[in-house]
Amino acid sequence: MINYPEPNFSDLPGRRTVQRNYKRSTVACEYIDVSIITPYYNTEEFFVETFISLQAQSLQNWEWVIVDDGSTDQESVNRLAKITAKDERIKVIRQTNAGPGAARNTAFRNASGRYICLLDSDDMVEPTYLEKAVWFLDSNSEFAFCNSYSVIFGEQEYLWTTGFERGKAHLQANSGPPISVIRRSAYTDCGGFDESIRFGHEDWDFWLAMAKAGHWGYTIPEFLQWYRKRGNGRFEQIMRSGNVNAEFERMMHRKYDGLDKHFPEPGRRYPLPYETIETNTLVCNPLAANPLRRRIMFIIPWMVTGGADRVNLDLIEGLTSKGHDITICATLLVDHVWEHQFRRFTPDIFVLPRILHASDYPRFLAYLIQSRQIDTVVITGSTIGYQLLPYLRAVSPSVTFVDMCHVEELHWLNGGHPRFGVGYQDMLDLNIVTTKHLAEWMQGRGADGTRIRVMYTGVRAVQENRLVEVRNQVRSELSIPADVPLIVFAGRICEQKRPALLAKILKAAHDDGLIFRALIIGDGEQRGQLEGLLSQYQLNVNVQMLGSVSHQRWLDILVASDILLMPSQYEGISIALLEAMAAGVVPVVAKVGGQEEIVSQNAGILIPHGVNELQEYLDAIRHLLSNSAELHEMSKQCKALAASKLSWDGMIDNFMALLDEAHQLRVDHPRCSISPSFGRELALLSLEYKRLGEAVDWLWNTNPPHFATVDNTLLTTSAEAQAIVKFAIFLSQTWIGRKITRSQFLKTIGKRLLKKMVNPNVA
Repeated sequence: MINYPEPNFSDLPGRRTVQRNYKRSTVACEYIDVSIITPYYNTEEFFVETFISLQAQSLQNWEWVIVDDGSTDQESVNRLAKITAKDERIKVIRQTNAGPGAARNTAFRNASGRYICLLDSDDMVEPTYLEKAVWFLDSNSEFAFCNSYSVIFGEQEYLWTTGFERGKAHLQANSGPPISVIRRSAYTDCGGFDESIRFGHEDWDFWLAMAKAGHWGYTIPEFLQWYRKRGNGRFEQIMRSGNVNAEFERMMHRKYDGLDKHFPEPGRRYPLPYETIETNTLVCNPLAANPLRRRIMFIIPWMVTGGADRVNLDLIEGLTSKGHDITICATLLVDHVWEHQFRRFTPDIFVLPRILHASDYPRFLAYLIQSRQIDTVVITGSTIGYQLLPYLRAVSPSVTFVDMCHVEELHWLNGGHPRFGVGYQDMLDLNIVTTKHLAEWMQGRGADGTRIRVMYTGVRAVQENRLVEVRNQVRSELSIPADVPLIVFAGRICEQKRPALLAKILKAAHDDGLIFRALIIGDGEQRGQLEGLLSQYQLNVNVQMLGSVSHQRWLDILVASDILLMPSQYEGISIALLEAMAAGVVPVVAKVGGQEEIVSQNAGILIPHGVNELQEYLDAIRHLLSNSAELHEMSKQCKALAASKLSWDGMIDNFMALLDEAHQLRVDHPRCSISPSFGRELALLSLEYKRLGEAVDWLWNTNPPHFATVDNTLLTTSAEAQAIVKFAIFLSQTWIGRKITRSQFLKTIGKRLLKKMVNPNVA
């Protein structure tokens, strides 16, 4: 999928080197999930790219019905015949030229799939497009069809994010490319395409016919469709024809006059209390297994810029480089800014809230395990991943389950994810932690130490031949003199990193007369506070805040730096620390978590928490800046330690060895089993916990977050409305309150009042 901040429009799905070869297994399906229907008329060689993009689909249970609408170009006819011979799922129907609408209707009448996919003969789709669209419609019955964000390429290049959310605005103009997946029954209900419209805009009419029949769609917020713009294309020729477009618009207004008064407005539904969890999946997609390597699923919270996410990314890169198949499931709806980084190594990535109702998380994960023949599941950082573990274990008894944790977080859920690792240990074949400190913490909470293994995070060595060049270049770009020591901080600017203490340390060093420059890299909720302190302390000349930078830029900055300063409240072992040591940057960091397992006396300085902490940081920095020889020697020791104990290749080998051990433990010392029905009940309770947690977050937070299951407009409430809801919750705890809330009349009045306060424009 395209990297939307920096799109590469030449990375076409139909020309891409296949990262993962999805192949059908020998298991036969009783039905076809999706029929792709395509009108074909004298299509150029671009058609081959369309074919390649379909063969690369993660959902392989499809058929492709192509209607040759009277092609006259013999080369084009021969190309179609050649492609058809390569795949028995393709069937071609020939007819006298009747236009694209008629061709699609002919294809529909000859299609047998549960769903219909509209795809033109020169467009392309990303590998997971069909699977995500089919699962979205299976999970969200409110919608009759769906598409996704589009990449427009060819003679024009841009990203298109406008979709079916425009609703009745479609009466004024079409929303974009016609690529979509549609329920078979909805296609029938609307009567198909108007065959009298032969020269463009037939898809606009089709969507309005859908609305007239009471159906509407959804646009998945991922760039999964590639729509080709051509100067000689049919649509482009129409748009250049002047009044034709305006005339067609007037015709649409006449044809669908009054539709605006009853235009369908479906929305993704709220989760219900104790909502039933379906276990049977309708999608039939048995894929052939990789016979020589592992098939590993990572259940993670997100793909964002962070230390734990860097570890996940490095592991996935290392595993795929050795031929293992990787599937990634992210469980939170956030801006996955690193998603494109993960897609460099696997296309098999699913952000569950984008496509699924929460009640379908369990069966979708179980489906993926069965479809891909997953043999190992790794849970790291995902709360719901832990909570669904009993169900997944119950329905997939031959799969090995491990987790990976980095740091305990006492301020959050009484320990954070390591606490879940302890609580769910009986469902895990092995716990992997990245520090001895964390292993001991978990044992202190009751975990069985014989099932915990320590794997230190590894980092890549710095290329020695470029050190001087990179150091000089970075310092020149940032106007830092070559002979001035450079202190660097990197991380999320949040309470954990103690930015206020960081500012005080830099102020103390400046007030002490020390000559230095400092760089602060990262972003976060306390960035504004830190900027204010630096200004207050008059450090803007000495200290630069660079915000978030690319990983390569960070590594280059490390080469130009001398001291890493990180006064954290807590850490496991910071990835920034490891990468700094590999670059020869001497750490002056907090003595927390597992950092003392890495920072030795001759390779950095550890500062314990305490009343003299500020002075100890100042003394450490003064000592290093005043003893350049000792600083240089420590730098060499940092590099040597990183190369021997913290190598990137070593981490990958250690991880694979631990997975092998976990598989053996599953066989030799199996965990206690639970029935699928009990696992299902536990999954239901987990989703109810998730539902209630989200509801409480919304009620008690001033700025409620966005949830995939709730329409944004319904969550934007006034302070008065939130106050009333809070009072109602309080009242419901009293005897008189319970009597009042049982009154249907009063509940109706209350609901109307809240609706009016949420949206004053509602009558």
